[in-house]
Amino acid sequence: MTKEKLRNGLLKFSYGISSPIDEYQEKQLDHLGNSAYLILTLVTPFLLFVAVALALVTTYQIAFWFAIISLFALFIIVSWYFYIVAVRQGVLVNEVDSSELKGKRKIAIRRGIITGIIFALIECLTLVIIYQNYSLNWNIITVLTVFIGSLLVGLIAGTLTGVIAWKNLKKFNG
Repeated sequence: MTKEKLRNGLLKFSYGISSPIDEYQEKQLDHLGNSAYLILTLVTPFLLFVAVALALVTTYQIAFWFAIISLFALFIIVSWYFYIVAVRQGVLVNEVDSSELKGKRKIAIRRGIITGIIFALIECLTLVIIYQNYSLNWNIITVLTVFIGSLLVGLIAGTLTGVIAWKNLKKFNG
């Protein structure tokens, strides 16, 4: 029972669903999730093989950055593709009573702010680790780069999450 609650909670948070998940939504989200998993598990080894081939032909740094960037791009492309498919199928629509619409919009904004903060912290930590690995001297330019880069990533991620959750709200009078 707790696995179902956790799973549905993660689905609702990930896709911005604020109403209870019905059987159709659950079935379609399961199907989309299984398809995404299949694509990721089939394409990821190929990308890693290409990275290994690059390491043999060029430098390890080029292979490392190819692997990181290609896997990141793969995850972004697959998740956005399946999000667009889910929107077209009407799986992510939240039918909300007109009296609850204002409260649900506040939740959508709050979800965007929380996601933005999380992404900004992750980006900041990643940039600090990368800069420490290259043993760069920390000066005002480096600090500003980390701060502004993290802030931009957080703003973009938070705005996208908030807009997605906001757009999925559909008012009904009932």
